[in-house]
Amino acid sequence: MYEQTNYLAVGIFILLGTVVLLAVGSWVGGVGQTVPMSRYTIIFERDVNGLSEGSPVRYMGVDVGQVTTIRLFHAERTAIEVRIEVASTTPVDGGTYASLGYQGITGVAFINLAADSGVHEQLTVTAGHAHPVIRTRDVGIAALLNSGPEMLARVNHLLDDAGQLFDEKNRDSATQILENLEQITGALAEQRSALAAVPTRMNESLDKLQDTLQLAAELAADARPDILASMQDLRQTTDNLANASDRVERWFVENDAAIESFLADGIGETAALMTDTRAAMRELEKLGAELRSNPSRMIHKPKLEPVVVAQ
Repeated sequence: MYEQTNYLAVGIFILLGTVVLLAVGSWVGGVGQTVPMSRYTIIFERDVNGLSEGSPVRYMGVDVGQVTTIRLFHAERTAIEVRIEVASTTPVDGGTYASLGYQGITGVAFINLAADSGVHEQLTVTAGHAHPVIRTRDVGIAALLNSGPEMLARVNHLLDDAGQLFDEKNRDSATQILENLEQITGALAEQRSALAAVPTRMNESLDKLQDTLQLAAELAADARPDILASMQDLRQTTDNLANASDRVERWFVENDAAIESFLADGIGETAALMTDTRAAMRELEKLGAELRSNPSRMIHKPKLEPVVVAQ
């Protein structure tokens, strides 16, 4: 005979359990709502693979909030706008920056907040955004992953350059260079004895140069008294010329009036004297001509007969 099931007891138990669950949920929800939250926006200009709505937001490793929205943002170029919600007590200001972190090796991403040292101004809402914007910075693994494509591009470029370096043309050039080096090495080996004598010849040349310099120094020492005497004579001559110049200048100053009088009157008289001298010279020339033609006139002068005019 089966025992009779007490449905009333079961119903009361389920009802009490439901009430307890509702009370616990209400309490948990009430506790969550008592913490004031602040909203911010983060603009990523690269891939945010592994980040999703509900991902944690940490401030220097401490959970302070979560990601609320992830969407594409179109400005100068396409970026990703991530909106977060963190506790209002989180010290977010102008020095705060956000980076993308990853949990272990699972690839699950989260937002990590940190700040530069010093005092910074408060964040304000900028145009085009509903909430203050926190700047981003690549650090740690995220920075390595972000620079990975660029590093791979550089490696590929280096490999391409290496491939061009070792192409057939460059290999032929390298072979030619090696052959030339081998020829030069052989020629140097043949001239080994001559090369060995080079240091000795250089030492001899240096000794001769040293002897020449010493001889020049001795000659300079011997000629120094004569040079000094010549310099003294030159200085004395210069002084004498200076004295003579001073005397001439003083003479001109003292005889300034006489010189001016000579220039004013003497030059005109000199011209008249020259005219008279020329006239006297002409007379002397005439006299000489007469003497040459009739020297007796100097002793006897003939008596001139009067000229009779016919009637």
